[in-house]
Amino acid sequence: MLMLTPRQHAAYQYIAGSIEGRGIVPSYEELRLHLGLRSLNAVAKLVAQLRRRGALAPAPLNAKRSLVPTARALRSRRSWQPAAGDRDRGAATLPLLGLVAAGRPIEAIENPETVEVPESMVGPGERYALRVRGDSMIEDGIHDGDLIIVRRAPRAEDGQTVVAVVGGEATLKRFFGRGARVELRPANRTLRALEVPAASVEIRGILIGLLRRYS
Repeated sequence: MLMLTPRQHAAYQYIAGSIEGRGIVPSYEELRLHLGLRSLNAVAKLVAQLRRRGALAPAPLNAKRSLVPTARALRSRRSWQPAAGDRDRGAATLPLLGLVAAGRPIEAIENPETVEVPESMVGPGERYALRVRGDSMIEDGIHDGDLIIVRRAPRAEDGQTVVAVVGGEATLKRFFGRGARVELRPANRTLRALEVPAASVEIRGILIGLLRRYS
């Protein structure tokens, strides 16, 4: 019986399924796209893990990207179970709704996917994730490419960092009410705040967490 983590199992099933269904060994790039990984280096690490688990045969000389399931793996393909100690403990899944601009508004937030986050970031209320684009919140430690966790809420208090939709486009800013107007303030001294009529702003949620990859 194979003992693989959920991600390792997903990678192995794609490789074996491609070979069985198409007669083609998938490329590292195909595997990266299928699993939603950000780099080929991440794919290489995953493949190395599968080889150590005995799911893939060792790579022949001069063929480091060879992806060949072992006979043992093929026999036990349908009896996979999570590996003891390797299950993705403390993880939860949230919808990844697309991009939000930490700069000028760029696009609406409706592009459903899913992403794994620490269980500690899941709590009362509806929560979702967004990928940050831009650098207007860098003084708050929010960088281009970061993943933010948002608690859905229709209102915010002054000083909270919010996802706001202005004119059909989403942006990430600090919120300040100004009577009939709203100030959406960046955390970047080189940029100006966005001040708009309160009636034109829809609050979609409040920032509660951030995740960053260094690979």
